[in-house]
Amino acid sequence: MEMRIFETHLGDIKDWLSKDSEVELPAMQRGFVWKPSQIENLWDSVFREFPMGSFLLTATGEHLMLIDGQQRATSLALGYYNPWEGDVQQLGNVKNLPVIWMDVSPVSVTENSEYVFRVVTRSHPWGYQLINNRKVLSVPDRRAAASQLDVFFDVEMYTKLSPSQRLPFDAHLPVPLCFLLGALKTTDNYTDWKKEILNKCKAIPVNYHPKHLSKNELYHAALDSCDLSLLYERIAHIDKNYLIPTITIDNQLILRNGDNSEVNPTLFVRLNSGGTQLEGEELIYSIYKAVCPSTKDLVESIANNIIPPSKIITLASRLILSNLNNRFYNNISLTQFQREIVKDDFKKALESLIGEESESSLRSLIDKSIAILKYDGTIPDTIVKKLIKDSPDGFLLLLNWLQNNSDISLTPKLKAQVCSRLYTNYWFGDLNYIVRVLWSESTREDFWTIPYQNDNYLAQKHLVTPDALEDFLLRKAEEGVDLSISPEDSVWQEWTSKDPKPDSLSEDDYLVRMKEGWSNFLWRLLSNNYLVLLAQREYINRTFKDYNQVEDLQDTERPWDWDHIYPESWVYYKQRIDDRTRYWEWRIGNFRAMSLTDNRSENNNLSPSERFATTDDDYFIKENDLFYWKQLTADHKYIKNSDPEFVMIHAKAIIIRSVNIYRNLYNMFAPYI
Repeated sequence: MEMRIFETHLGDIKDWLSKDSEVELPAMQRGFVWKPSQIENLWDSVFREFPMGSFLLTATGEHLMLIDGQQRATSLALGYYNPWEGDVQQLGNVKNLPVIWMDVSPVSVTENSEYVFRVVTRSHPWGYQLINNRKVLSVPDRRAAASQLDVFFDVEMYTKLSPSQRLPFDAHLPVPLCFLLGALKTTDNYTDWKKEILNKCKAIPVNYHPKHLSKNELYHAALDSCDLSLLYERIAHIDKNYLIPTITIDNQLILRNGDNSEVNPTLFVRLNSGGTQLEGEELIYSIYKAVCPSTKDLVESIANNIIPPSKIITLASRLILSNLNNRFYNNISLTQFQREIVKDDFKKALESLIGEESESSLRSLIDKSIAILKYDGTIPDTIVKKLIKDSPDGFLLLLNWLQNNSDISLTPKLKAQVCSRLYTNYWFGDLNYIVRVLWSESTREDFWTIPYQNDNYLAQKHLVTPDALEDFLLRKAEEGVDLSISPEDSVWQEWTSKDPKPDSLSEDDYLVRMKEGWSNFLWRLLSNNYLVLLAQREYINRTFKDYNQVEDLQDTERPWDWDHIYPESWVYYKQRIDDRTRYWEWRIGNFRAMSLTDNRSENNNLSPSERFATTDDDYFIKENDLFYWKQLTADHKYIKNSDPEFVMIHAKAIIIRSVNIYRNLYNMFAPYI
């Protein structure tokens, strides 16, 4: 078996991910999963001439296949990506491309870095912090960065910025890395190189002012006067002398015993053991692409980025196995998928489900399911994605029902009934329990409207009325933070009326179960910020309607802040704070989702009364909770246990808004349960 070792220049890497390259990404490889901080750290290592390991290639006919080193290769190729030239939006498997900048005159570096690189992304178009490049910029810094863009008339729509409009802020003199590297192609001396850099930087807005540039300096003038000769020598040296060991191996190593019908994942697991490791679903998807490459593009076009391709294959496989064997498959392991994919009936069923164009195709089933989960079209994508991610079993149940009832008319009422069962059991019950117990019933057309016929307490689905909940919470808050329920509480009858005692339980056991269920219900209600997003859905849909959480780049920070209405700093680590104040400070009623650069976040220490000096429907503030918020002024910092009046005002503001958030959900779903 022949093995060849050679060295690859840094500049050659960028061509590997182009369509015409002799090096191609194999079907076994996943998408790009590195974080911005990893990209920055890699380029710092390159400029310091640290070794980065080797690339592993295998020959496949006339091409070479990259089977180890994709993350590093993509990160290096991104250094040459120039968003000011052409309209390239994808590099290899990476969409929504980040842009890499280099601070050519940094005011400081971290302990672990010698050079300062800044990666800017779609969700964070002004980059991350210099001191800790895993943390996002502060709100004032993001606001200051956004204010510099003349074309940026709506600060809330920053996720729509084109790559050429994304400018790093926590820097002194940042220059696009592609300018620094690209200028070497046409020049061979420092003077011409710098002249070309300055010319290219004319594309940078004239009002661009990074954080660490002094107030009396202009970006372009400061760059013009900056001596870059040492940097030029370093870049020219790196371009010529930085070499990466590259190994080619025989293609038969990636196959099991040379059998083209079965891919051996062991090599890929071993290769990834030291990096960002392949997980079960990713390996399953990689094997699928290797065995069924003709449908790869179809899979990746399904679900409009709501569901990762790896999960789509897992869901499709479980659906097929469940139908082939007339029982629910709650999981599929890597070993089982390897065993099934070489069976003709399973492979043909999988390829048919993915490839066919019909009402029962996987694309159609997923599109219908997502449309249902959007309720009347207003539930934000981020909530739909969260349900599918947390409860793929529930989503699979919906797929199975649609597959067996492809001709059913999905009326607005029926969609609401499906949403009510799925969301209320996802948020407050045990959706996975329902799937396991009722899978065989899910082929029925009337599945979503029939009452459950089993002892299904674990799948708690009914909701108490908002008024009863509010009365209970306000009364309990007068006494402390004990929110436990008893038969003496007025809400007890509502809570137990739809879950009568089964004959199998004693009175004492039934009492314990209902009390524990109530505690679980309250905790899941009061701690679920996604219910805040549901209440603020008009604002979220308007402000972040194009936000895509299923990114190739692991830029997973949400593009909004969770803002404490009553400032966290007024409670956290403060002494003599009442227990009720500490408890209610962290409940959903005290949170609102806000654009990262919203001007109303200018001062995190604003009192609630100052925040709501003018009312704004964006943040789901109603008259009944606003009444209490306006009483919490700057004079009421650090509400101590010696001030019971304002302890209760704080509690009432948060409790009433929490119930309003719940009331929004109740009004949407309760009529259909």
